[in-house]
Amino acid sequence: MSSSLERFIDLALNGSVLADEIDDFVSAWHGSDSTEELHDFLGLTWQEYALWVRDPEFLTLILSARHRNKPLVDAVNDNYLAAHLVAAGAGREARASQLRTWLGQQG
Repeated sequence: MSSSLERFIDLALNGSVLADEIDDFVSAWHGSDSTEELHDFLGLTWQEYALWVRDPEFLTLILSARHRNKPLVDAVNDNYLAAHLVAAGAGREARASQLRTWLGQQG
């Protein structure tokens, strides 16, 4: 992993780390004497962090929104609509329910 001054989000967006390496950054934060909150240490906004904590699989959606310079709520709405256009399986419906809840919390 790179130095703690480099944020996970920036390194992931430039292709230096993979999305699943976020756990290494979380471990580094736990092992550091940083006074930053975890979301700041990772380079995530509070909104992005809250969605990632709800379901870590949403990290790819967060990265996609950042890469496309698209507001996270818009990316979530797009993902939510796409989930309903595809045949719903049990896992997909649970994820859609989580997105509905998160969108409701965002106003």
